[in-house]
Amino acid sequence: MLTCYGDEVSLPQNDLAYVGFRLAALETLCQMDACHGLGDEDDYDFGYLTEVPLLAEVVPAVQVDLLAAVWRRHQDPAPHAASLLDAAVVYAAFRAAGRMIHDQYDLARRWLKDGPKRVRCRLGERTPDKLHDLFFDFWDDVDFLSLEELQDLAPPDAHTVRELMGLPDGEVEEIQEALGRARPSPAVVENLVGLLNEDEIQGFARVLLSPDAR
Repeated sequence: MLTCYGDEVSLPQNDLAYVGFRLAALETLCQMDACHGLGDEDDYDFGYLTEVPLLAEVVPAVQVDLLAAVWRRHQDPAPHAASLLDAAVVYAAFRAAGRMIHDQYDLARRWLKDGPKRVRCRLGERTPDKLHDLFFDFWDDVDFLSLEELQDLAPPDAHTVRELMGLPDGEVEEIQEALGRARPSPAVVENLVGLLNEDEIQGFARVLLSPDAR
């Protein structure tokens, strides 16, 4: 399970969290599938991480990889301390899922009906707010939304601001590493187990693991 504040708080392993992860993953994967083979894929700006300005340019396949890795740790019975990047991934996924439920309710319901997990919570007009609250009950700040402003600062000034924000250098470096990645990890398909059904995993693996996946 994902935890923070010295394992004192955990992200609930409930249906609502599953809804947030699944809808964000499928929306991004379907956008990737639609663009696959068209060329100039670097021109496409999409994926759930567009909800976090600094991470908007993360390659879509890497976005899915990050989400799948967080999902795997979330499902694990053992505690896993969430990093700032993990928090940004969960925030963006829940925001994207909430937007989809608001804008494409019927499609969201169909995607959940086809999923590997039976969802007992009912979708409604308050579901986006419930996803919002679920995140903030787990992680009570959105410092990752301000990190883009550090990009324009001189290194000494950026370091000072990070210290004032209480951000360890290693956490910021993890975010920068994600920005520089061009391909998903080999574990991405395995990490999607429990979030996507078998047919979905086999179908989207072609897109995720393609040499042209971006």
